Amino acid sequence: MAANRIHEASAIFARELRPEPVPPFKSAIPVSDSTNQCRPRPAELTAEATADSLGSVLIFARSRYYWSPARVIRILWGVLTNIPQQFELLRIMRFPAFADLLRTDPRFRFKFLIRDYLVRDFSTAQRTACFLHHYRRLHASMSGGLLHRILHQRVTVFEALPDDIHIEISLCFSRPFEKEGELSLNLHVDEAVVFVLSFTIVPGWVVQSEAEEVLLISRLQGTNGCYPQIRAATKALHNVGPSALLLAALHGFAKAFGIGRMAGVSALRQSSYTEELSLFYKNAYDDFFFEIGISKDASGFFPSSIPPEDKPIESIKQGHKIRTKEKRQFKGQVAEEVCLLLRQELSVRVSELSCKEESIPVADS
Repeated sequence: MAANRIHEASAIFARELRPEPVPPFKSAIPVSDSTNQCRPRPAELTAEATADSLGSVLIFARSRYYWSPARVIRILWGVLTNIPQQFELLRIMRFPAFADLLRTDPRFRFKFLIRDYLVRDFSTAQRTACFLHHYRRLHASMSGGLLHRILHQRVTVFEALPDDIHIEISLCFSRPFEKEGELSLNLHVDEAVVFVLSFTIVPGWVVQSEAEEVLLISRLQGTNGCYPQIRAATKALHNVGPSALLLAALHGFAKAFGIGRMAGVSALRQSSYTEELSLFYKNAYDDFFFEIGISKDASGFFPSSIPPEDKPIESIKQGHKIRTKEKRQFKGQVAEEVCLLLRQELSVRVSELSCKEESIPVADS
């Protein structure tokens, strides 16, 4: 009964509160790849990529954090030793949504050169592979309008109004924690962001997985001072905690994209880990993954299917089975709503590509 009321409230918000019609998202930005119109010769591309890369690196000097000679040298060395990858970056960054982001944040294309980007102790090759794979995948799968909104604004993927509490889950480009994941699922309670799950679509080999690609969870933390809102939201949503709720939304994202595996970062490998807050990080990462039945492997990650396998209902204590079933039903509902919304938007991308192919003139034989 409660789940049905939440579903009805979610539908009402979908109709009345979203600022733009959904779906499909419309965008005035052309989707065509400008590199197909006039592709430079290899020598031109090499000179352009090198000059563009070295010039953009100087942007880091504007931030006091990068005034350390060691940091500047490390970033410069990362560029010079990854020239082939710079060609691919140059091509990807020409796509409209990314080009717009570069105008507002010129450092964006070099995020992967930051030490501890995504995971502590990732090599430059791993960081580069993660960045390139993620943005190739987004551009290949998302409609131009949806991608632009995610990078520059936010997209609501779930809303509900239980007990007069406005609860929203949004999908957006990760800000301001730029090195802790490329996308974020944010939990809003009465408009305030109270919990964040950040993730990146990465090639499986970087986390020692046999899967072709994996969702890497690299941030799973609440906002300081928001415990009252978190507690109220948890109570209103079948006692499903914020970590589990956002993980259910991530399940919907994975299902829409056809991704079947995930890997959670351990406390020690989380990019912002400190010894002073070790207990906090252990509770937020290691203890949470262990609680939902995921064990850490030799690589230092918590690998799992999406969603993680539930414990058999027979193993649940008497008196908790009904509540456990309600929680699972609700999380499944959240995942399904997120999946359906994104699948509708991903289908727009297919239509865009079909129209693009039909517009290409074919010579008479």
